[in-house]
Amino acid sequence: MAIIFASISFASANSIAGTSCKQSGLQQLKDRDLYTCIKVKNKLVWQFTDDNTSSFAPFPINGPTWQQLADIREAAAKVAAEQAAAAKAKLDAEIAAAKAAADAKAAKAAAEIPKVAGLVIGKLLWSEDFVGQAGSQASSTSWTPRLCKQAASNGGGTCHNNEQQYYIPEAIAHDGSVNGNLIITTKRITQPPTNGGICYVGLCSFTSGRLDTQGKLSFKYGFIESRIKMPAGSGNWPAFWMLGENINQVAWPYSGEMDIVEIHSDRPTITTSATHFSITDTPNTCCGNARYVFDELEVGVDVSSDFHTYAIAWLPNSISYYFDGRLVGTTTPSRVSGKWAFNEKFFLILNNAVGSFGGSWANLQSSTMSIDWVRSYQLNGYGEVFGP
Repeated sequence: MAIIFASISFASANSIAGTSCKQSGLQQLKDRDLYTCIKVKNKLVWQFTDDNTSSFAPFPINGPTWQQLADIREAAAKVAAEQAAAAKAKLDAEIAAAKAAADAKAAKAAAEIPKVAGLVIGKLLWSEDFVGQAGSQASSTSWTPRLCKQAASNGGGTCHNNEQQYYIPEAIAHDGSVNGNLIITTKRITQPPTNGGICYVGLCSFTSGRLDTQGKLSFKYGFIESRIKMPAGSGNWPAFWMLGENINQVAWPYSGEMDIVEIHSDRPTITTSATHFSITDTPNTCCGNARYVFDELEVGVDVSSDFHTYAIAWLPNSISYYFDGRLVGTTTPSRVSGKWAFNEKFFLILNNAVGSFGGSWANLQSSTMSIDWVRSYQLNGYGEVFGP
């Protein structure tokens, strides 16, 4: 190996040049200087060796230092901890808010359980608050809008009794309010709609709406109530009522009918209720066998001027109808001289017809029936709600 000697004057201040070493040819680095063990005057000593690197600048270090990396890790851990804490706080707040909302809802529901003398009204079984986007229809999970068609599968049949309207889905819509209302709008028309079914009086003068829970929800016993603002104007015939779920199999009147409320809109301070039945124990026959018992109550206020509650207290062999907690009338088997069909499942119906029951419609142009909610409660331990 050829050795190139360099002047020792280039060695660093900590030079080992001239100090003894043990084996000729050995090399070592000292403070970035290279030294070689050589023999000088029969003595082995370290000699500075210029390898042409002593004047090079140190290799530059790019990027963060170890301390900076540690600081970055610490900062990231701190941010992650803060984010985790914020997420936990948000989740805790959401859980607390959900619990508070549930508690408030439960408290509200408990506070809103009707208080009616002589009745023990229990837990809420089902409710429909009609909260939805303005213009949208009622939930299809529970309700079906109907057109005019006298078939039992069409909500028990519609547009009987010389009624003057077509039923169209567009006549039924949410109002979009915070608390929610379902509006049935009745309008005078000059041309029949294309989706209203059949007019059974030749040419109907109005469109209106009807919806029911047939095939989706049925009820057996309990306290069933709705808060309604009735339509104004003679000719309107609004109703909240029930038909037997078995109407497709046995037909009306054998299925039974419970009219929780019907309003003579030309007599807007009177509420009426009725129970329809068959006088013969023969299904699928109509209509000479149809009878009803009827009750009415003078309530002292115009029912189209504000909301009121209309309810049925339904127990085995007993049906009572109520207006704002006031008894309208009670029907038991002793009043029904025929088939008692009222210990079976029934479905709900809401509608506004135009007909002679509501008086003359000559001056009627339009009206609205507003339904705030419908609720079903247990009553004296009875009450069930059934799905499809």
